[in-house]
Amino acid sequence: MHELTPIAPPVEHPDPLLGVRDLHYRYPDGTQALSGIRLDIAAGERIALVGRNGSGKTTLIKQLCGLLAPGSGQVYYQGRLLQGEHLEAGRLTIGYLFQDPDDQLFGHTVLADVAFGPRQQGLSAEQADAAAREALKRVHLADKAYKEPHHLSFGQKKRAALAGLLAMQPQVLLLDEPTANLDPRQEQVFLDLLKTFNGTLICVSHDLLFLYELCRRAVVLDQGRVAHDYSLDELVTQRGELRAHGLDFSFRLVLTPEADEAPAERGPACAPMAAEPTAAPLVTLEHYVFRYPDGTLALDRLDLGIWSGERIALVGENGAGKSTLLACLLGLQQGSGTYCFDGRPVTRRLQRTLWRQVGLVFQDCADQLFCASVEEEIAFGLRQLGLARAEIRRRGEEVLAMVGLEGFQQRVPLHLSGGERKRLALACVLAMRPRLLILDEPTAGLDPRSEALLLEILRGLEATLLLVSHDMFFVQALTCRTLVMHQGHILRDTATADFLQDRNLGNLNGLAFSYRQRGSDAIRALQHAHEQRHVHGHRHAGEEAALEHAHVHTHRIVHSHPGDDQAHEHPPRRFYGDDLPDHAHDPDRHN
Repeated sequence: MHELTPIAPPVEHPDPLLGVRDLHYRYPDGTQALSGIRLDIAAGERIALVGRNGSGKTTLIKQLCGLLAPGSGQVYYQGRLLQGEHLEAGRLTIGYLFQDPDDQLFGHTVLADVAFGPRQQGLSAEQADAAAREALKRVHLADKAYKEPHHLSFGQKKRAALAGLLAMQPQVLLLDEPTANLDPRQEQVFLDLLKTFNGTLICVSHDLLFLYELCRRAVVLDQGRVAHDYSLDELVTQRGELRAHGLDFSFRLVLTPEADEAPAERGPACAPMAAEPTAAPLVTLEHYVFRYPDGTLALDRLDLGIWSGERIALVGENGAGKSTLLACLLGLQQGSGTYCFDGRPVTRRLQRTLWRQVGLVFQDCADQLFCASVEEEIAFGLRQLGLARAEIRRRGEEVLAMVGLEGFQQRVPLHLSGGERKRLALACVLAMRPRLLILDEPTAGLDPRSEALLLEILRGLEATLLLVSHDMFFVQALTCRTLVMHQGHILRDTATADFLQDRNLGNLNGLAFSYRQRGSDAIRALQHAHEQRHVHGHRHAGEEAALEHAHVHTHRIVHSHPGDDQAHEHPPRRFYGDDLPDHAHDPDRHN
């Protein structure tokens, strides 16, 4: 008898730092984002705000910092309504980290950007400069103080944006997907900084392993309402509730190679490096160099070959040169050295038509969706290819079915959920039938259910695939060859299975997930204990008579290995024993 832990009532505090009462909000296009939200947040709490794409999480934290005004209802901060002069003052003590750091970096230098907030708090130029420099030291960007923000890598931009908040010493930090697109080393920097933050922290994320390290309370939103409000331990143990809200990330917690929900363990069916010993690569780079206008060397004498049918992962720390390499492969940037596509040198003339051969799904797919309907979005690229209307319609129907968006033709792309937008962007690229498909951080910002669906789609594609990702689960599930970039070089070109077993290489390039492994182990143990929770009937041998009643017991399994080089077996698992003394077990009473 497996029972869910009873759902706790909403947490209420007698004197909350932040309070929300009957909050409703509707966007101008008519989308109802929040409906009747009631929430109390005490000073010093660490809250994970979770839910599927489109559940209202980002809308809610924008209400908490005053970026959006309630349609109806109230938001309180420090016991007063967050409006008027109190809102203006609150904006100086509530920090909001956007998902895309480009949304909050605007200065001519990183130092000017980080000092902007302290200046608004009334600090002198010297005091603001000192606060900014101290914050940059904390995020390991002191050497980038005079660099232009748009020349930083994505991870560096994210840390610069966080430094701008830390310099203001806020009482509240609101974080929207703080780990999206970060390499493991930079994730760890964020985790260490946020663990030492003494104020109130509210984190929106689909990354439950990161949240498990950082937060203790979980608030689950579903269709703009608070569906659950309880401890994070309770959330991660209840897979039924996780599944119901699109949050079940258990497919990443692989227990055994034969487990039904371990797609990564099976691995992809990989094409050989070349169909024939004499086959030429589809893509060839030899001694390729690219330098940005400010003098930054991004690619340094890089050599690379990609054969048709390969499924390749491109990994490395933020700033290693991955995005620059993609821009060069697409023809958006041109360096020096040799670049050949399908045996032809990529001259400036060929460079202008590479979009017909190479397709890219962006990190933020909103950057490539701009039409008024899904149908027009898919048709746009096909029209540039000169295809007839009938062929455009046929391909559109084909790719929408492929990505599970049948019937979406008249929907507005930017009104879709994050997972739907990602699949639409993929459909637009697939409709053009590129010879090389590039996926740039495809899991960024997706809820676990959308990740699982995307993984299923990608595993079924027959394409030459280049996957750029920090997500080692997807690297393992989708690729057979891994290229490791570091400071503009391809440091290692190896089989994915060998790369994943090379701990030293992972540590060198910021690709090791030590806290993720620790969190995975803890969550597996919690889930196992919860799922093996069942009722036993017992007869107690009393002094006068045998009394019969039921107990609920949580079972745990301890499994020790005799050694890595010693053979051993994993016997079938059964969960009937318990160690309570003085209990005479009746096996007929086990449910």
